[in-house]
Amino acid sequence: MSFTNKPSVSLTLDQVMEIVDQLSDANKLKVAKRIRRTHRSKEIDELISVFSKVKMDEKEVTALVEEVREKRYASKKARAARH
Repeated sequence: MSFTNKPSVSLTLDQVMEIVDQLSDANKLKVAKRIRRTHRSKEIDELISVFSKVKMDEKEVTALVEEVREKRYASKKARAARH
């Protein structure tokens, strides 16, 4: 026999949507935030798994960072010049 901390209920997507539609706006916002947080967490996990396989020394990382900084600075400077 096993016990879990949270009850498990099987619902279809339509049932979940029906329940969410009944929530107050504040609670709908909480649901949306939880979904975004979960999604972000999965994306971060994917990035970590990808980058954990990449072997770079500190000089390579620094060079890439500087390259990106230069591009962003040039882009920001070009935008400022247009305005």
